[in-house]
Amino acid sequence: MDRVEQPPASTTAPGPPRVAVVIPCHNEDATVGKVVADFRAALPDAAVVVVDNACTDRTADRARAAGARVVTESRKGKGFALLAGFQATRGADFVVMVDGDDTYPAERARDLLAAARGGADMVVGTRRADAGHGAFRPFHALGNRLFARLVRLIFGLRTRDLFSGYRVLSRRFIESSPLIATGFEIEAELSLQAVMHRFNVAEVPVAYRARPAGSASKLATYHDGSRVLIAILTTFRDYRPLTFFGSLSLFLLALSLAGGTVVVVGFVRTGLVPRLPLAVLSAALFILSALSLACGVLLSSINRRAAELATLINRR
Repeated sequence: MDRVEQPPASTTAPGPPRVAVVIPCHNEDATVGKVVADFRAALPDAAVVVVDNACTDRTADRARAAGARVVTESRKGKGFALLAGFQATRGADFVVMVDGDDTYPAERARDLLAAARGGADMVVGTRRADAGHGAFRPFHALGNRLFARLVRLIFGLRTRDLFSGYRVLSRRFIESSPLIATGFEIEAELSLQAVMHRFNVAEVPVAYRARPAGSASKLATYHDGSRVLIAILTTFRDYRPLTFFGSLSLFLLALSLAGGTVVVVGFVRTGLVPRLPLAVLSAALFILSALSLACGVLLSSINRRAAELATLINRR
């Protein structure tokens, strides 16, 4: 029998992972040109995409002049802009997301990408405590710490910077995470999706500088802060319903027992129920407590089945 010669094995090494840079912008014509130029210099092989998020200035023109591809998202909101950018860079192995206000150092992008290539699905460029003078607006640093402690308490997520706008995301993370945030709460949602779906997360400290002259922050401290709080609590309710509704059930039960004890003690002493409204309220709170616990058990079961279906779909 003639010997069949096997074709030689290919010795061609796989190409480097494709990298894209997504820069969401709303009226950043004072800085976007420099940001694009800096990232093109730091990552010459990367595709740089600027998202024109309902801009009314020359952001798009300056981004094109600097060599970026510009996509338009008419729905105002950072979340909308990032989702449009992710769609425009679909297929990239790694996506670098960065604000267009020139506050993050482009030269650290290689360090973030190195951590991603090392196995992290999301790499966060955490802003160092020694940020430049005026980099953090009043109460923003405090709010960052308070929210970071809240998500650590609720989700067990240990992070030094919940709201960093400088991150590297893997294709697996982007394609597997159901992102729905529309505004500045998008960064918190990215971190929560990572911990809820057990993605590998790494943090790389980076310098953070103040906005250049002529550039103004679009973040409304109290309005956007309340939206972040709602997003965190909503995620807690949706992904951990038994814990959420179980805690609510215990709280309602405690109120019910406190009021009911007063009514029972009064009845034992006098044989009468002089506080009828309190008795009715205590009974109603007890019923609400039972309903809350039942909701938690039911939703937890539904969540488990949904997770099983998602796993089977991903395998196919």
